[in-house]
Amino acid sequence: MKKLVYIFIFLATVSCLNKGESKVDLASNSAIQDNHQNGLTIDKELLSEIKKAVKKEPIQLNREVYNFDKDGNETNYVLGKGLVFKFIEEQKAHAIFNRYYDKVVAGNNYIFLSNMDFDESYNSYYDIIIMDGSDPFKIIEQIGTNGLNYDVYNQDILNQLKAWHAEVDFKFVVIDVARIHAYMNKLPKDLSKFTSDVYEFCPDVIDQGYSDMDEMISDYKDNKYFWLWWD
Repeated sequence: MKKLVYIFIFLATVSCLNKGESKVDLASNSAIQDNHQNGLTIDKELLSEIKKAVKKEPIQLNREVYNFDKDGNETNYVLGKGLVFKFIEEQKAHAIFNRYYDKVVAGNNYIFLSNMDFDESYNSYYDIIIMDGSDPFKIIEQIGTNGLNYDVYNQDILNQLKAWHAEVDFKFVVIDVARIHAYMNKLPKDLSKFTSDVYEFCPDVIDQGYSDMDEMISDYKDNKYFWLWWD
């Protein structure tokens, strides 16, 4: 697993230079007041608890999205209903997600990680985002996740993830422009076929990630952690 950790650090470093994952969060640095939830219906006590756990005040979500379809049509819009906790250390961000996921989703909101970044020592960080609506596929659609370098469009990703979800029951944790990470609540019946299908859909999982299919299968068995990234 050490090798895989180093691979992820390298991949993520490169991804920060990738146009598809350029900074798209336009939020100001002004903190949200306790009585201002920026359009969310999240329970105030729950939000207060999350703020104490993160040890940061959230800012308003103000994220510009460019979404494209197969016909070359571009849709441009700004996501502005939600809150963002900026630049949270990766391990802590995952811990916050796992601790509060059920409570946030129960309140018809979704919590996820986005905007992977690094400090000068190459320690990895994420923004924690809370958006209106508890359907992760709607969030993936709104974020506009795509693999345009491989002619993979947002609708392609939605269709494929929904098909796999029926088999492995995803819990989506990272949602970004060119990146999806998820916990798998169960492994597929035919793991070899599943990994082959994942590689066919997103070649960078091995071309710029795992060393080979055997390592990919072993990691799925050990960690049940799924990821896609289109360079």
